[in-house]
Amino acid sequence: MAAQFRKVPLTVSIATMLLLLLAPLNAATTITCEQVTIWLTPCISYGVLGGAVQPACCEGIRALNAASKTTEDRRTQCNCVKEGAARIPGLDYDRVNMLPDICRSKCPYKLTHDLDCSKYALNSYPS
Repeated sequence: MAAQFRKVPLTVSIATMLLLLLAPLNAATTITCEQVTIWLTPCISYGVLGGAVQPACCEGIRALNAASKTTEDRRTQCNCVKEGAARIPGLDYDRVNMLPDICRSKCPYKLTHDLDCSKYALNSYPS
């Protein structure tokens, strides 16, 4: 089992640790950056390296969307994803933005370096 851990690319390990350092946002929200990190960590290897999308990544995306029950939740989710992504070396934003289609899920925003999360409401999805 120890050999499996050595196969994990260093960038993925570092990115996971960086995501765990996200500062908590508004306490009034029900979603936390820690939850977002847990749900989306399985997506990091695809975002950095490409290849196959792990089923746990799609499950995490669906869990995150299901947990977004308010506009504030959606904005917290957006900010956590944006801040976490900025800390991942080598993250391919175009690849990350393909995940909702690959996972047959919706996302109300395209992840960019300058994404304004204040614009997104609970039911705002691109047409």
